[in-house]
Amino acid sequence: MADIFDEIDEELKQDRAKQVWARYGKYVVSAAVAVVLGVGASQGFTAWKQSQAEASADLYSQAIASDDAVTMLEAGLGDLTDGYALLGRFQIAAGKAGDGDAAAAEGVYLEIAADASVDALYRDAATLLSVMNAPESSNSSDLQDRLEPLANGSGPWRPLALELSAALDLKAGDRDAASAKLQEIIELEGAPPELRQRAAQLARVLQS
Repeated sequence: MADIFDEIDEELKQDRAKQVWARYGKYVVSAAVAVVLGVGASQGFTAWKQSQAEASADLYSQAIASDDAVTMLEAGLGDLTDGYALLGRFQIAAGKAGDGDAAAAEGVYLEIAADASVDALYRDAATLLSVMNAPESSNSSDLQDRLEPLANGSGPWRPLALELSAALDLKAGDRDAASAKLQEIIELEGAPPELRQRAAQLARVLQS
C-alpha cells in the first residue's frame, strides 16, 4: 500500500513540476540566456578594448618613429583610443613647436586646454605649454590672464605657473612683481627643489 501512495505522490510532484515549468519555464530560459549573453558580451568587450589599446599603441609608436610624426598623428588621431589620442595631440603640438611654428603649437595646446572631455590636470598642463610656446609677439597681459588661475590656485602646476608669470613680468620690465612671485615660489610648500633653487638664484640677481 505504501508503494502505491509513493507512486501517486511522485506523479503529483511531476504534474506540478510540469505546470510550473509550463508557466515559468520561458522566463527561466530567458534569464539563463541573458546571463550567458551578458558574460559573453563582457568578455567580448574586454577583448575588444584590449585589441583597441594594442592597435592604438602600435599606431602611435609607428607615427612617433616616422619621419613626419605630426602628419601621421594628425591623420590617425581618429583611430586612437582616448589616452593615445591625447598623447598624440600633445606630440603634435610639440612637433609644431620643434618645427618653429609657435603659433600652430600654441593653437593646439589651447584646443586641448579648452577640451572639457580632457582631465583638468592635462588641460592645465596644456595651458602652461601654450604660454611657453606662445609667439614672441604675443601680448604679455593676455598670457598673464591665461596663467592667473593656475598661479593663484592650489594645483600641482602652481609653482611653474608662478615662474612663467615672473618671467612675463621681467619681460614687461616689472621687477617688483617678478621678485614677489619668485619669493612666493621659494616659500611655497611642495614646490620642486630645482624650481625653488632657480627662483632663489634669480631673486638674488634681481636684488643685486
